[in-house]
Amino acid sequence: MYMSNFTFLENDQIFSENRLDMFKKYGTKCAITDFSILLGGYVSSTCYTNEGNNLKDRTGAWWTKTPDSGYARAVDDNGDRD
Repeated sequence: MYMSNFTFLENDQIFSENRLDMFKKYGTKCAITDFSILLGGYVSSTCYTNEGNNLKDRTGAWWTKTPDSGYARAVDDNGDRD
């Protein structure tokens, strides 16, 4: 049996003053990948990255590892904490 390992980022790595350089440079609004779509990821029909407004630039919601009030924290298709 093949097991997949996933890495979920924590809230501080995404939104804090000490966030990862990638988020400092590009922000949290990121394009959804084909792999994420195949796993059942949500693709926005109205939100796009800062790179453009083509199909490849559509964003999606994604999860973080850090729980918030007992619930997992999500980042919505606008790149905001949900």
